[in-house]
Amino acid sequence: MSIDTKTWKAFAAAHAPDFTSTVFLPGLVTDPRHLGRLIDDSLRTATRHAPGDLRLRAFRPGAFDYLLTKRFVETPLADGESAVEWLARTAGSDEACLAVNDISSWNLQLCAEVAGMVEELVVDGIHELPSGTDVYTFIAHSGWTPFGIHKDGEPSLIFHLGPSPKEVWVWHDNPFDDSGITPSPSFGHITFDIEEHLGSAERYLLRPGDFLLIPQDTYHVFRNLGPAVFLGLTLYPARTRSLITEALWRAADPADPLPAYPPARAVADRARTLLADDTAETPLAERVAHELTLAQLRLRTNGHLSRPHRAALPRSAPVTDSPLRWSRPGAVAVAPRTGGITLVARGRTLTVPLEGRADLTALVRATASPDPFTFSELTALLPAELKPDSRVELARALCTLGAVIAA
Repeated sequence: MSIDTKTWKAFAAAHAPDFTSTVFLPGLVTDPRHLGRLIDDSLRTATRHAPGDLRLRAFRPGAFDYLLTKRFVETPLADGESAVEWLARTAGSDEACLAVNDISSWNLQLCAEVAGMVEELVVDGIHELPSGTDVYTFIAHSGWTPFGIHKDGEPSLIFHLGPSPKEVWVWHDNPFDDSGITPSPSFGHITFDIEEHLGSAERYLLRPGDFLLIPQDTYHVFRNLGPAVFLGLTLYPARTRSLITEALWRAADPADPLPAYPPARAVADRARTLLADDTAETPLAERVAHELTLAQLRLRTNGHLSRPHRAALPRSAPVTDSPLRWSRPGAVAVAPRTGGITLVARGRTLTVPLEGRADLTALVRATASPDPFTFSELTALLPAELKPDSRVELARALCTLGAVIAA
């Protein structure tokens, strides 16, 4: 990892999972330029191959700019161009800034770096991230945060990468009365009367490599002192109702979707039908539990991050004799089900058509090894019950989904 792992482990042990205190760790990122280049490559892949899928928002002071957002989406990064250079070239102004969500899904190496950080914050069986993690980047040149002093509904973990420093003010106690705060569904509460309140805040100067944790619902504001990028993590608390509702829908698997504007009773009838659907061989409750397990395996196999975008994945399987390795420990997991086995690889599911209890233990256990292997050796790990062509096809799928990469 590109961070001081000893310091990060100590931070995780002291503060995860609640993150209730502001924490400043100078020099935590040992190679900020490396992480910055991975962000550059992520943006280059996204803007060249699937710009319509890029979760990007462009701002000017005090405003979200739709036309500028469109311009960034339609302007690919040039070869060797950095994110801050792209910002300056596309915006034509040093007042614009960018926020990009799910940035790690566009680059397997960036995903691996961040997953290594996140895994230190997770304790299996005690506290995990069942609703996932957003890995985002903020790119700016000068001026204040465009949406003023604000607070977020989740803790913010900020890794500042530079090249310029950035100032941050954090208010540990709420100094604002209702007259100075504008309610906002997006940011909780915000105010643009920034400078008059700075005296009651704690100030941090973030240099390249520094880390800052800002707790949930804590007012803060940034000021950019020059072109710079930071990498941020949002660790979502469990969204229990949406997780269970989605699992129920997948488990019941209704044949027809509801129309766009159904009568209210149709929604209630559909709910009654879903909840009464115990006609299958496996009871509905077990199928819901299976879907919840699958959802967690999708997250775990990709380090509790969003799965890689197709544009970041290999377009073909590797040459037969080329050395391969597992992209990360636990990149593959298995969920037995009636009539087959569901294999989960880097956040995506593959159905293996095997009756009974075919053994995939060797495949799952192999992902913990850092040793290189060949495509033939990968194929040999798959169950003998599969036909030879099916084994090759499944091995190729593990490669093109990013579970297996070049050594």
